Amino acid sequence: MDIRTQTLPPGWRIEAAGPFPDTRRCVLRLIGPDGEDASWDVDEQAPQCDAVKRLAVALALTGESYRDDDDRPGQLLVP
Repeated sequence: MDIRTQTLPPGWRIEAAGPFPDTRRCVLRLIGPDGEDASWDVDEQAPQCDAVKRLAVALALTGESYRDDDDRPGQLLVP
């Protein structure tokens, strides 16, 4: 497995959050530089939700912003 640090091209963003209390779903979003938006929404019980939770934690640990400031609520991941 290739474990080199990987980054998104300039202008691209990634968000990973959940599970959210009101829906118990995890969400992974990829946002392009022109506003394109691809979202993956998985149930908390699905194995993929664990991957989204782990990515959210890893993104938070980098100390870097992975999302522009906006009006959406912050990360709701509960450790």
